[in-house]
Amino acid sequence: MDVNTVKLDLLVWLANLQDPRLLNQLLEFRKKTEKNGHSISLKPMTQAELVERALASEKAIAEGNVIDWEDMVNEKW
Repeated sequence: MDVNTVKLDLLVWLANLQDPRLLNQLLEFRKKTEKNGHSISLKPMTQAELVERALASEKAIAEGNVIDWEDMVNEKW
């Protein structure tokens, strides 16, 4: 399913949504994703950005700046 189809499907679903609790949860989610005027967005990275990110990750691992998977899963986000 392409992005526009998913968006349209979500819009139709949202237009028919009657559960106030769920609507409030969606509003809270929106607020969290748009904190400080920044919205979460993804964009493709260049090869140079990818290499830079990989090198930074390798450095963090070598320095022990890592989080155990179990701790990550159990973290309250």
